[in-house]
Amino acid sequence: MPDLKTVNINGQEVPTTEPDVVSAVVAEIKSLGDNSKANYDELRKTHEQLKSVVDNYGEKMASDIKEQVTKLSEDIVTRQTALDEEWTKRADSIETSLQRLPNNMTEQDIKLEKEALDFYKAAKVCSTKSGVSFKDMSNISPNLEEYAEYKKSFESFLRMKGDQRNLMPEQFKSLSVGVDPDGGYTVTPAMSSRIITKQYESDPVRQLAAIETITTQAIEWMVDWGQAGWGWESETEAGAETDTPTLKKKRIPVHVMYAKPRATQTLLEDSGINIQNWLADKVASRFARGEAAAFVTGDGIGKPRGFLSYANGTDYGQIEQVNMGAAAALTADGFIKVKYSLLEQYLNRGTWLMARGTVADAMYLKDGTGNYIWKPGFDKDSQATILGLSVKMSTTMPAVAAGALSVAIAYWKEAYMIVDRLGITMLRDPYTVTPFIQFYTRKRVGGDVVNFEAIKIGKIAI
Repeated sequence: MPDLKTVNINGQEVPTTEPDVVSAVVAEIKSLGDNSKANYDELRKTHEQLKSVVDNYGEKMASDIKEQVTKLSEDIVTRQTALDEEWTKRADSIETSLQRLPNNMTEQDIKLEKEALDFYKAAKVCSTKSGVSFKDMSNISPNLEEYAEYKKSFESFLRMKGDQRNLMPEQFKSLSVGVDPDGGYTVTPAMSSRIITKQYESDPVRQLAAIETITTQAIEWMVDWGQAGWGWESETEAGAETDTPTLKKKRIPVHVMYAKPRATQTLLEDSGINIQNWLADKVASRFARGEAAAFVTGDGIGKPRGFLSYANGTDYGQIEQVNMGAAAALTADGFIKVKYSLLEQYLNRGTWLMARGTVADAMYLKDGTGNYIWKPGFDKDSQATILGLSVKMSTTMPAVAAGALSVAIAYWKEAYMIVDRLGITMLRDPYTVTPFIQFYTRKRVGGDVVNFEAIKIGKIAI
């Protein structure tokens, strides 16, 4: 090993065999900070100016003020783009500096050397009870050829579930580089079971609504929607016959959700992750998003019925759609009208449901006294509110547009019911599509509005 030199990084002397390379990296990082600060300060200044203009003028902006807001917004976007480009440019420069290594090593050689060095260091730590000195760690020089052979043999060892008896002699010899007593088997060579998963948003209706679990194909109950007739009668004159209240029957059937993903038997045997569990998680996530969307817009044919599928009105089987006033736009007065269209019994227990973009638009609205109708939560356990009622965001609720049903408010426990017949079941079928294993997955669920007075829809004016 060559003598270690040092380079100063943030006031500390750090050992290195390549001071020129490290110095170049440090210089690039310092340059990044110096050049970005001025741009960032201007970005923050412009953002404060934009907030000030919006706070002072709100929705009633004159054309010259709107032009000012537009220019400020464009300046913010431009500066943010410049910062992003500068970070990318500097990151590329740093990467170039890091790759100025001796001996004309390829990128693959550099990666292998780093893996091998990390492996040997970790194995050294695992095999030493009394601790490892900095000098010992600095003197480690990995054998790249030996490590590459070990890496290949280790993968074979894992596929045999840790059984060494079926290894070839040369594989066993290569595997001895990371022999278990020295901690080698506890240090996997650059192998991870982590899967980077794309995240999807889902409607929160299941979190809000009432949930009933049944053991049949549907649930039924009687609904007392009518009222008794009445009147006044005089001392000498009998009253006429009055109306007799009637009962209605409500029925919510369950519907089948299904999926049929496949995987080969070889993949199930050789994969470094549990493919069956992974598929189960993916299907369950997709089921959750599918049923959540149906609770909002489903037509009730072969799927749950969503609350947006009902006609406008105040009779049984109808949901009142409250006109929010302004054409193709949100207003604070519109939100007030929708909120107070709910009966008093449900009003203070209501929750708003709308798309993310609708919530963003509502954040700019002010009431008649100049207060924003949207309020943030005071801590991590509090929820944001609009006019004092909590807000939930939906991926299925329509965006703000002329005639769109963009806002819903309800006491959801009373308004909507979800019916579960059977949780997710998976049938493992190795015969139908050999050599594939088919995982037939099912879930039975239903949903419908049960109290039409406990929910109101805000409709954007045309």
